[in-house]
Amino acid sequence: MDLVAVTWAVGGRVPRRLGDAFARLASPVVSRFKLPAVDAWADSIERATGVVPTATSRRRLVENWMRNNLWSLSLARWSDDEVLSVVRITPEDEAKLHESLAGPGLVMALPHMGSWDFAGAWCARVGVKVVSVAERLPKGLYERFSAAREGMGMTIYPVDQPDLMKRLADDVAARRMVCLLADRDLSSRGIDVPWPHSQERLPVPAGPALLALRTGADLRVATTHFDGDHLVLEVSDPIDGADTAARMAGVAEVFADAVRRHPESWLMLRKAFR
Repeated sequence: MDLVAVTWAVGGRVPRRLGDAFARLASPVVSRFKLPAVDAWADSIERATGVVPTATSRRRLVENWMRNNLWSLSLARWSDDEVLSVVRITPEDEAKLHESLAGPGLVMALPHMGSWDFAGAWCARVGVKVVSVAERLPKGLYERFSAAREGMGMTIYPVDQPDLMKRLADDVAARRMVCLLADRDLSSRGIDVPWPHSQERLPVPAGPALLALRTGADLRVATTHFDGDHLVLEVSDPIDGADTAARMAGVAEVFADAVRRHPESWLMLRKAFR
């Protein structure tokens, strides 16, 4: 039996409210186990905020992690009305997206926070064309995730796509929003930026800043966090800076503020800092 295929088939058919209820009921039990991934998250949160996560915080983290995964599996089946009813975004933040897309273009840096897939699905429902990049995953997971995201209205490139930066630059010029996860460096060719109000340094990819500098597009940060049955989407002002390092340091400042306010929505299930 292909466990990946079974998980995908079952998870993709779980209605949102049932999945949310499962996450609420299962998280108190699951969070009591000693899980290396949750311990790594707790280490990252303590180093990021100076606060040791409580048992309640660990339970909420597990609930949010479960919810995010169930949403990602099923989002392609959600109706437009359901997607639009779940999100909360201020008119000012939504206007920022359209302002950049109508002007110089938009590169969006995101942390692994809340439900980044949902943010892309919502953008597609409000007329914003979304492009992103995904790492190659084993056992057909890349293909399944890409197909699901394309079903939500997004275009996905593999991280090893030939001429990737040129393709992304063309997308910026075509007024598509390029969304790049940016709180973890997978290439070992990234840069370390300071984490505000701490001695920590976060390894991040240079790609978002490089693409914005190359194209002249606005570089903004989008963060999401769970709030009851809703997902709150926040969009920053443009991140300025003379070079790549300065801009990515600005991105980290926005990440740090969001993590401080909503630590249980930062789904960083590994040690984030050097």
